[in-house]
Amino acid sequence: MKYLLSVLILFFWSFASAQTEQQLLDFEKQIEAAVVAADISFLQKAYANDFRFKHGTGHIDSKASWLKDVEKNKGKFVSRNVEKSEAELHGDIGITQGTIAVTRTESTYTIHYVRVYRRVGGTWELFMHRTVQQENFK
Repeated sequence: MKYLLSVLILFFWSFASAQTEQQLLDFEKQIEAAVVAADISFLQKAYANDFRFKHGTGHIDSKASWLKDVEKNKGKFVSRNVEKSEAELHGDIGITQGTIAVTRTESTYTIHYVRVYRRVGGTWELFMHRTVQQENFK
C-alpha cells in the first residue's frame, strides 16, 4: 500500500511539474508576442523591476531601457517566434533556454538564449535574459 501511494504521489508531482513547465513556456511565448505588438502594459507586468537583458552584442538593457526601445521600435518587429525551448524548475525559480527566430522589417536572425524567471504570488516574472549566441543575421 505504501508503495502504491508513493507511486501515485510521484506521478501527480511529475504531472503538476510538467504543467507548470508548460505554463512558463507559454508565458515566454506571450512575452515575445507582446514585444512584437509593443504591448508595454503587458511587458511592464511580465518583467521584474530588476530585469536585465544582455544582448548578443554585449549591450545590457534594464527594464526601463528595454521597454523604451520596444516602444521606439514599434512596428519594426514582424515576428519573434520561440522555435525550441525547454524549462527547468527549482521551486519558485524557472530557467528556460531555447532559440527565437526574429524577423524585423530590416533584418532576420536567430538568437539562442537563457532566461531566469521567479514566481511571486503565483505569477511568473522574467528577471534575466541573456542572448548566448546570435546567428544568421541578414
